[in-house]
Amino acid sequence: MSKANQQHIPTPALLLTSMSESDTVRIGQAIGHSIRIGDVVFLSGDLGAGKTRMVHGLADAIQSPVSARSPTFVIVNEYPGRVHINHCDLYRLGSPEEVEDLALEERLANGALVVEWPEIGHSVLPDDFLYLRFENGSDENERHITFTPNGPRSANLLSRSAAVYESLDGAVGLHKSQTI
Repeated sequence: MSKANQQHIPTPALLLTSMSESDTVRIGQAIGHSIRIGDVVFLSGDLGAGKTRMVHGLADAIQSPVSARSPTFVIVNEYPGRVHINHCDLYRLGSPEEVEDLALEERLANGALVVEWPEIGHSVLPDDFLYLRFENGSDENERHITFTPNGPRSANLLSRSAAVYESLDGAVGLHKSQTI
C-alpha cells in the first residue's frame, strides 16, 4: 500500500445497519455471492463487532464445506468453494514485516483475501481493497458498517455486493441501506 493510501481513506460509499448477528451474516452473504478471485476485503472494528460473523456469511455464500471461524490463533484460515477465500486475522502480529512474511498478496492469484485488523499491515497489503468499518450502535446488537472502496476493483465488488444485498433485502427484510 502506498504512503498516500495510508494517510487517506476515501469517503465511505455505503452505510448498512445490522440489528443482529443474522443480519451481519446476510450482509456477508451478499459480499460472498459477489466476490471474485483477486478481490480484497478489509474488516476493521472492535473485538466482538461482528467481523468473523460477516466471514461466516462469505463462506456460506461461496458454498465452502469448511465453517468459518476466527483465525486469531492460526492467523490464516482457508475456505474452499466457488471462490477460494483466504481469511486472515492480523491482531496478534506486531509489525508489517510479520504480515509481509505471510505472502498474502500471492494468495490473490487463486482466490480472494479477507483481512481482519488490516491496520497492522496496511503498508504491505494490496492497494485496491474494499474497507468495511464496524461500529457499535446504540443497541447491544446494532452495528453500523461503512463500506469504502479504495480502487476500481473494490468499487466493482461494492457495486455487485450492493445489488445482491438489495435483492436479499427484499427477500428477507433487512434494515434499510443508505448511500452516504
